[in-house]
Amino acid sequence: MAPGSERTFDISGLTNLKPTVAGTTTAPTFSGSGSGVELNLMQPHYLNDGKTVNPLWNNGTGKIVSFTTPKGVSKYVPVPNIQFTIGLPIINDLSIRWTPSTTISDAKISSWGVGVKHNIKQWIPGVKLLPFDASVLVGYTHMNVKYAFSTSSQITPNKLVSEGMDYIADPNLNDYSTQGMAMTAKAFTAGLVISKKLLFFTPYIGVGLVKTSFDLDMVGNYPTLGDPVLSGGTYKMQIKNVSDPIKVSGAETMANATLGFRLKFGLVSFNAQYVAQKYATASAGLGISFR
Repeated sequence: MAPGSERTFDISGLTNLKPTVAGTTTAPTFSGSGSGVELNLMQPHYLNDGKTVNPLWNNGTGKIVSFTTPKGVSKYVPVPNIQFTIGLPIINDLSIRWTPSTTISDAKISSWGVGVKHNIKQWIPGVKLLPFDASVLVGYTHMNVKYAFSTSSQITPNKLVSEGMDYIADPNLNDYSTQGMAMTAKAFTAGLVISKKLLFFTPYIGVGLVKTSFDLDMVGNYPTLGDPVLSGGTYKMQIKNVSDPIKVSGAETMANATLGFRLKFGLVSFNAQYVAQKYATASAGLGISFR
């Protein structure tokens, strides 16, 4: 669940992109709500050399093209997964988690993870006699997200120039069908879990740290606008293509707190938990277990 601070992004610092509705300063992210914001790509005052006045500038009123940012989808991102856990000597529990390739709003998401849990009470004199269980949990998760732009969403030269204006195509790399985004995210978590078994009901609480990292690439071939040139008595926009134009990486370490429970009736068990952190998660599961 995305926090409120991640549901909009700031557009007030844009220069050549101006909102149609004056005074608009934010637009929704994927996890936001509401419609996107219409932006107008305006002619810059100077050409790329920073000195020559743009012949199409027209006192800053020359609009090249308009487009609308994507609308918000949902602050909730559902992810199914399958988990297999086996009890082993010394480490107590070994878990393997797998998310099959799942399509959500044209994005393909898959992940896998591994974790171990070890009961530490047995090694602490006196504490092992107390009426609860205490375990250390360590886990790693790896997620891949791939998003291919649909034909209608692909950025092509004709979408970058105003209607009626001609352009000079880039002589190279004019295939725009490979446009999309790819992200790899990794998370390492470590924490302490305390539980108490009460017949068929086992509540538990936990605290821990999560270290996350991600790499986001905008892949494919994209057209960009160069300077206008005079050709055949009229000005035409130059198209200059770029490949894989955006690469963004980030990392964050955050604390979390967990509250959950398990209900077990014979071989069948049901579990649910909530993890409070910057990107909160809620999960529920149905399982079959035996010893």
